[in-house]
Amino acid sequence: MDCQLVFYAARKTSFCERALRKSFSELDLNFTDASFATDAVGLGSTVSEAFEQYDVVFVIGGLGFDDYRETGKIFSAALADTDVDEYKKLRNESGEDGYVIRAKNQLLILLPDEPEQIENIMQGPIGGYIKITENERV
Repeated sequence: MDCQLVFYAARKTSFCERALRKSFSELDLNFTDASFATDAVGLGSTVSEAFEQYDVVFVIGGLGFDDYRETGKIFSAALADTDVDEYKKLRNESGEDGYVIRAKNQLLILLPDEPEQIENIMQGPIGGYIKITENERV
C-alpha cells in the first residue's frame, strides 16, 4: 500500500524518515512521496491533498508544539466533515505519544520527530491499523 510522509515543524528529517522506513517492509507499506509544511494552513492543505491520492498519510513533527502550532485544531478542522471511525493514542514509553485517526479506509498517523520514538511507536499496535485499512481497500 502506498503512503505519503508529511514533515511539519520537524527536526532530524532524514533520520526520522529512515526510522519510519525501517518498519515499512514489515507493514507492507511503500513510501512514495514526502512533503513539508511550515505553518498550519500549509499542513491542512498538504494533508487534504495527500488523502486525494493515498490511504495512509504519516505526519512527523508538531506534536510537542500543540499550543503554538495548533496541531490539534488543524486536524479537528480537517476532519470536521469526516466520520472518524477511530481516534487512538499510540503510547510511547520513551517520549511523546503518537496518534492514529482512522476514517473508513484511510489512516492519518501522527508521530513525534525523534527517530527512536518513531521506531518505538511503529513496533507497537500500528500494524493492526495498517492491516485493517489494507483489508478495507480490497
